[in-house]
Amino acid sequence: MGSAVAGGGPQALRALTGCLLGALVLSTLVGNTLVCLAVLRFPHLRAKVTNWFVLSLAVSDLCVALLVMPWKAVTEVAGGSWLFGSRFCDTWVAFDIMCSTASILHLCIISLDRYWAIASPFRYERRMTRRLACTMIAVAWALSILISFVPVQLHWHKATDVRYPGSWLPGTPRCDVSLNRAYAVTSSLISFYIPVAIMIITYTRIYRIAQAQIRRISTLERAGGQWPPHGKEPTSSLRSSLRKETKVLQTLSIIMGVFVCCWLPFFLLNCLLPFCQPGLESGHEGQSPCVGQTTFNVFVWFGWANSSVNPVIYAFNAEFRRAFSNLLGCRYSSHLDDETRLS
Repeated sequence: MGSAVAGGGPQALRALTGCLLGALVLSTLVGNTLVCLAVLRFPHLRAKVTNWFVLSLAVSDLCVALLVMPWKAVTEVAGGSWLFGSRFCDTWVAFDIMCSTASILHLCIISLDRYWAIASPFRYERRMTRRLACTMIAVAWALSILISFVPVQLHWHKATDVRYPGSWLPGTPRCDVSLNRAYAVTSSLISFYIPVAIMIITYTRIYRIAQAQIRRISTLERAGGQWPPHGKEPTSSLRSSLRKETKVLQTLSIIMGVFVCCWLPFFLLNCLLPFCQPGLESGHEGQSPCVGQTTFNVFVWFGWANSSVNPVIYAFNAEFRRAFSNLLGCRYSSHLDDETRLS
């Protein structure tokens, strides 16, 4: 979901850009590969249905790192010139939309899964089977493919009055991904605005449930001050529960904060640009009076950077840390082993 960089820069700046983007691609690959290997190798991780959503999220983020980011990074270093030919241009645009959409939809599914598990734990245990999880994952991928490859290959994503129906602009050479108004708004709704609305609703409700738990625990803890000495163990358990509930609130804040900061700027511009972008017939390809191409590209990379952060947020609990340590051949501390057993 990016746009070509307008104009080249000093060689040193291009080299620095290449190093930074290369590091981002590498970190995305390593983090999500570890998540995939951990879930596939360790049965106790596969046993939890939630981790199947985390696995599919990691696969979608791996697709971002393999099918989208490297080609764009080379284009950035080349000053915006597309070096991979006209045929691959439309395919890359479709991969971009598909992978980004799949990643966001999986974040939405995870929020629904966690809300259901917390709000109705007994019903969740009965009904959230591996088959249902696989069905939800398949729907997310199918919707991502339908919203990307079908419109792009049929050139529905471009304005009807554009001289070149695909994404390839001859003579530049550039892979233009500017969208027409209908597709920009529709795809943004499906890829971002509807999922983020669902995430806000579910995480707000989880937040309220956690707050209610904190108030209940605090009340019990205050009452525990009147207990005899043998009541210290229940009080300690209450304090541990209070810490866990507080950590839930902090995690929810981080999840929504990172997600919104990464993707909201891009999708705001994605809907705005088609309404202020001149047609190619005016001779100003790739230019927009709304925002500079460099600024827009920064927002594009911010969105993709979410794929490098997801493994840290969604998979860096005690069980995954132990799995990562085993995969990397590191010794795992007994403290974390105890934490895993307690969780």
